[in-house]
Amino acid sequence: MPNAENKPNLHIMCTMIGIYSGMGHFTEAETLYLKLKSSGVTLDMIGFSIVVRMYVKSGSLKDACRVLQIMEKQKDIVPDIYLFRDMLRIYQKCNMQDKLANLYYRILKSGVTWDQEMYNCVINCCAHALPIDELSKIFDRMLQRGFAPNTITFNVMLDVYGKAKLFKKVKKLFWMAKTRGLVDVISYNTIISANGQNKDFKKMSSTVREMQFDGFSVSLEAYNCMLDAYGKEGQMEKFRSVLQRMKESNCASDHYTYNIMINIYGERRWIDEVAAVLTELKECELGPDLCSYNTLIKAYGIAGMVEDAVGLIKEMRGNGIEPDKITYNNLITALRKNDKFLEAVKWSLWMKQMGT
Repeated sequence: MPNAENKPNLHIMCTMIGIYSGMGHFTEAETLYLKLKSSGVTLDMIGFSIVVRMYVKSGSLKDACRVLQIMEKQKDIVPDIYLFRDMLRIYQKCNMQDKLANLYYRILKSGVTWDQEMYNCVINCCAHALPIDELSKIFDRMLQRGFAPNTITFNVMLDVYGKAKLFKKVKKLFWMAKTRGLVDVISYNTIISANGQNKDFKKMSSTVREMQFDGFSVSLEAYNCMLDAYGKEGQMEKFRSVLQRMKESNCASDHYTYNIMINIYGERRWIDEVAAVLTELKECELGPDLCSYNTLIKAYGIAGMVEDAVGLIKEMRGNGIEPDKITYNNLITALRKNDKFLEAVKWSLWMKQMGT
C-alpha cells in the first residue's frame, strides 16, 4: 500500500488539472489525473467534475464516460446540478439513450432544484430518450414555474410533436415561440416538415411564404421537405416546381435531395429519370451513399431490374460502402417481387450467416 504521506494532495492536483485544462494543456492535465488514479487517491464530487470537464474540453468523450463509470461505482458521490448537466450533454453526444433515460430518473430522485438551464438541458438532451408524454410534462412544468425555453428547446419540442403527428400541439407551440421572438430557420423547417406529414399542402406553402416574409431564405431542408411531401402524394407538377425553384435560387442538392428523387421516380417506375438522377449524383462531388444504394435497389426491384439490383451490391463494396440490413431486405423484396424465390432464399441465408 502506498504511504499516505507520499500521496498527492487531491485538492491541489484537481486545481492544477483545472488550470491546465483552461490553458488547453490536456496532456499535462491528464498526466496529473492518472497520477491521482494510480496513487489510490479517491476523487470527490468536485474532483470528478473537473476531470470530466477536462476530457470534454479535449474532445475525449469516451474517456469522460469512463470517468463517469468510475464515479457511478462510488455510491457516496451525489452529483450537483452542474455535473448532472455535464453528464446529460456527454451521454447525448455519445447517443447513449438508455444512459440518458436512467440519468433523468436519477436526477428526479436526487432532489436537486431545477433552474431554467436544467429544464432546457434535460429537454434538449433527452428528447429521444424519454416517452413523449414525459417530455411534454417537463416542458409544461417549465412554463408553469416561469422559466423561459430557449430557441433550441422550442425546436426540439416542435420536432418531437411533429414526428408524433401531434399537429395541434405543433401549431400552438410554434405560435408561442413566434410571439416570444424565438423562431429561427430550423423552426420553420420543422413546421414545413410537419405540414407535409399532415398532407396540409396549403399550410405548407403559406409557411414557406411566411418564412420568406420574416427574412429567412428558403433552406435546403425546407425544399427537401416539400419534395418529399409532394412526391409521396403524387403531385408531380408541384414536385418539379420545387426542383425548378431550387435551381433558380442556386440551392445545391444534398444526398437527401437525390435520394428523395430516386425514391419518388422509382415508385412510379420512371427508370429513365432514376438513371438521370444517378448520373447527376455520380458527376457531382457527392456520389451515392448507403441510403442512395438502398433506394436504388428498391427502385430497380419495382421496375423488374433484379440483375441491376444485385449488381449494386458489388458496386457498393467497390466504393467502400458496406451493405446494411435495409440493403439486403430491399434486395430480397426485389427478388421475391420478380419471382426469383431461390435467389431470395440464398440472400436470406447469407444475411443470417453474416449476422445482419
